[in-house]
Amino acid sequence: MSDFDPVLEYERGLRGAWIDPREDELAVDSIIRHGGDPDGDHVAHEWEFADKGKGLLIARWEDVLRTWPGCWPGPPQGTSDCVSWALNRAALLTWTTELLDGRPDEVTGVIEGKPEVSPKGVANCVLVSEASYWWRGWDSGGWTCSGAARAITTDCGIWLRKPYPEFNLDLTEYDARTAVRYGAKKPPDSIRDFGRQHLVRTATFVKSVEAMRDFLWAGFGCYFCSGLAWSKKRDENGFSPVVVGSWPHAQGIVGFDDRSETIALYGEPLALVQNSWGRFNSGPRTVRGTSLLIPEGAYWTKASVLMRGQVVALSSVAGWPPRTLRSYGAEGNV
Repeated sequence: MSDFDPVLEYERGLRGAWIDPREDELAVDSIIRHGGDPDGDHVAHEWEFADKGKGLLIARWEDVLRTWPGCWPGPPQGTSDCVSWALNRAALLTWTTELLDGRPDEVTGVIEGKPEVSPKGVANCVLVSEASYWWRGWDSGGWTCSGAARAITTDCGIWLRKPYPEFNLDLTEYDARTAVRYGAKKPPDSIRDFGRQHLVRTATFVKSVEAMRDFLWAGFGCYFCSGLAWSKKRDENGFSPVVVGSWPHAQGIVGFDDRSETIALYGEPLALVQNSWGRFNSGPRTVRGTSLLIPEGAYWTKASVLMRGQVVALSSVAGWPPRTLRSYGAEGNV
């Protein structure tokens, strides 16, 4: 797997992601049974954040990179596990926003803290993509976005990049061989029980560009599955168009540009996509009219094209309690 070239493999027809109506039904049922609402557009109106992102540049990737400098793009995926990578982009964004908000957890009432993650763990994207891929349910490659949403809200949860001696695992660095350790054979109960300590509480399906924008404004990370392919060259504003070809692929959505000048230039709003192929593309990364840089491996695309696939948003995460800081004798904590 060390010779795996994701760009080449997907262009050759690797099937990393697809949409399955049966998996969709199971996900919808799970969301409802756990107290959620599978209709993302309804959620945005019900929780009164619909249209809050209108006309704005929503730079959620900046929140993530300020909190975890150098976490994206991470190493390139080494097998057909793109869905778990996309899932973890969204989960990291949602969880990081919660950390920055400093609000009490909606279930426990605890104000969660930022846990220690080693520099190597941060460089490998902070969260473990392999742990979610274990729950796809088969030994062959690829997964569905709806199946991943069900897994992260019921079984796998989020795992930090670090050693887990209790499972004889070191997950500090991404390893494609570890990603395929389980499949048709489910992980043992001990792994499931650990993952359930840090579940994403619920997910929802996003059916409109406006809802996608507003979920990102509200700090909820999104990801998508589609069969579209994009240019590997960004234009002067970091934009990449859809091109002829097919990537049965999943990617994260980590920003949105709904500014009127952007819409005038490209004909519609743009969404920022974070891929899982490392530094696979080239071209400028400066956000038009700002000094902000999009991450390596990311690109802007027309938001409407993502609606041709399936878009999922993730809500709150059962995180970690705040760390107690040692006192060094000065006033307050250092």
